[in-house]
Amino acid sequence: MAPKRSACDMETPSPKAKRARETPVKMPSMSSLQCATKDELVGFIKRLCAKHPAVRADVRDFEPCLPIDQMLSDIEKAATLVSRKLPYDRYGRGNHDTYAYNRVRSFISAFAKLVSAHLKTVEKSQQLDKLEQFIDGCEGLVDELHEFANPSQNAAKLRLQAALAKAGLKIGRQPQCDVADGLPDVEA
Repeated sequence: MAPKRSACDMETPSPKAKRARETPVKMPSMSSLQCATKDELVGFIKRLCAKHPAVRADVRDFEPCLPIDQMLSDIEKAATLVSRKLPYDRYGRGNHDTYAYNRVRSFISAFAKLVSAHLKTVEKSQQLDKLEQFIDGCEGLVDELHEFANPSQNAAKLRLQAALAKAGLKIGRQPQCDVADGLPDVEA
């Protein structure tokens, strides 16, 4: 058996004086910022930059993360939908007539709106590397879009090719000859 301890061995150490800890500055409630519109948030950041010059460098260095891969996959899904909705070509005549166009007109419009909306978003970000990545991924999808015999039915494809060529000028690309034929002047 172990020997019993004496009372002096079992003394409780004296409590140390508690030091006052610095209380961290609490963040304001973010729920009001989440409810604000984009214009209100931009105005708020402008006022913060005016009041606090140290914030200006942080705002200047801020680059939003653009999900280019997600944008391109959405565009690819829309292009696949256009090709899937073309009627079955039973006799080998080709799907270049008005009947085929009327079947896919709404899908072509949705594809064109999606490409142009994503292109505007990437252009507004002023990130040239992201713009180049977007154009590289998108040009092939636009070029592979189905063509019809009537030139007026290919207007959406031509508009998208012109917009991509114009955006390509911003990154220093030369316009391609086949895209520039028959299109209005593409100047930056």
